[in-house]
Amino acid sequence: MSQNWIRHFELQIVDENGTGISLSDFKVTFRIEWADTRFPRVANVKIYNVSQETQARIMGEEFSKIRIIAGYDGAMPVVPASEVGVAHPVAPGDEGKFSGTNYGLIFTGDIRFTINGKDNITDSWVLVQAASDYNAFLFASTKTTLAAGYTTKDLLDLTMRGFNPYGITPGIIGDMPTTVFPRGLPLYHSNRDIMDDIAKMCGGTWQMVDGQVHVVPSDKYVQEAIVLNADTGLIGMPQQTMGGGVNVRCLINPNIKINGLVQIDQASIYRIAAGNSDIAQTPSRIGTSTVNGNIETDMLPSRTQAASIAADGVYIVKAIDYTGETRGQSWYMDMMCFARGARDLQTNASLNRTF
Repeated sequence: MSQNWIRHFELQIVDENGTGISLSDFKVTFRIEWADTRFPRVANVKIYNVSQETQARIMGEEFSKIRIIAGYDGAMPVVPASEVGVAHPVAPGDEGKFSGTNYGLIFTGDIRFTINGKDNITDSWVLVQAASDYNAFLFASTKTTLAAGYTTKDLLDLTMRGFNPYGITPGIIGDMPTTVFPRGLPLYHSNRDIMDDIAKMCGGTWQMVDGQVHVVPSDKYVQEAIVLNADTGLIGMPQQTMGGGVNVRCLINPNIKINGLVQIDQASIYRIAAGNSDIAQTPSRIGTSTVNGNIETDMLPSRTQAASIAADGVYIVKAIDYTGETRGQSWYMDMMCFARGARDLQTNASLNRTF
């Protein structure tokens, strides 16, 4: 993120064929929640002061999906004054051009609910709530039998056939176990439940992202480390937590993904103190140990451990909360990260939470 002072934003609302309107020139606020769980990402997008006609189209049955593209430009786009605050048409394939180094697609999903309202007498809005790959998550199923001698890969291939009618394809898939199962397997399940079993066999997690199924083992990552510092978008000091990883805020960078890596100077992390009850109960001085290259606090009486600090500064991203406002200050990613190789990465229940 070499140039992070000129924001790039695109909001498209389209039908199943990719035809629709762009609302990028309006005041828009958005929040997107994304965590390393089976559940779809969710976006809340509020668009201000559109015409009554456009509002009716958004809230009607014409459009079914939204796309959000965000980040930073290398140059300021020139928009004619006559086109500011106008809904522009979007044609199929337009999403393909949003692939700059510093900006890109951060959300695409199915519209689930819309409402309208006003902040005051002059500022009206329409709120669009969407979930990514929602129909596939909810409705895809598999009803058949696998013959004896199948493998985990065979189970995945069969499950993907159940996803295909919803436009879902294989994405990043980790190494599959080579176990050959000696008995047949009858299947009459939702695909999401089958994927839970596949992820467990692989020792990892699964999720659908932008029309693809990813299965990532807990000791693997999907993207090389992106360095975060004051020059590349890091905001403030990362915060160590009790049992919730290290919380990091940065400017929106679409290159950072769930199960991707970020690198942070470990000396810049704000360390958390032990709780008063732990101090009162501990029989000796609380120390730290280095395990697998990570700095870990010795066991506390409450058994709630401070998140591990990566000695090399490399963390795996496990949750992202995007917040933005095209006419305001907010343009952030709040991330929950775990030190690569730390024991709390594999065992912490906070992986199931979202911001």
